[in-house]
Amino acid sequence: MLTLTLRDIPDFPPPWAFASLSSMGDRRGRSSRVRQTFVELKLVCTRIAAEVQGQQGAELQRQVRQACEPIELWMLRGTLLAALPEHCELALVYRADMELAIARAFPSHSSRS
Repeated sequence: MLTLTLRDIPDFPPPWAFASLSSMGDRRGRSSRVRQTFVELKLVCTRIAAEVQGQQGAELQRQVRQACEPIELWMLRGTLLAALPEHCELALVYRADMELAIARAFPSHSSRS
């Protein structure tokens, strides 16, 4: 009976077996950037929802808290901005923050060139 060990096989493991390992750091970095962008967008939405008073404000805060994906926050953006009180001094700042956070989360759909 012939016994073959890994040491007996030339060029084992093949070089291509490690190809995915070199990009693991890239994936982790990309994943952390995506997560950070989501957290920034969620914080902007949370600050906006906190400005809205009453039942509508409570509902918006709940929806923002429950959001797990950037697309969910993107879908809430219009409702959040429309619900801002007219007397809110920071309304323009919140709108600009929302635009910037959306542009970071969805760079290919950004309205800016």
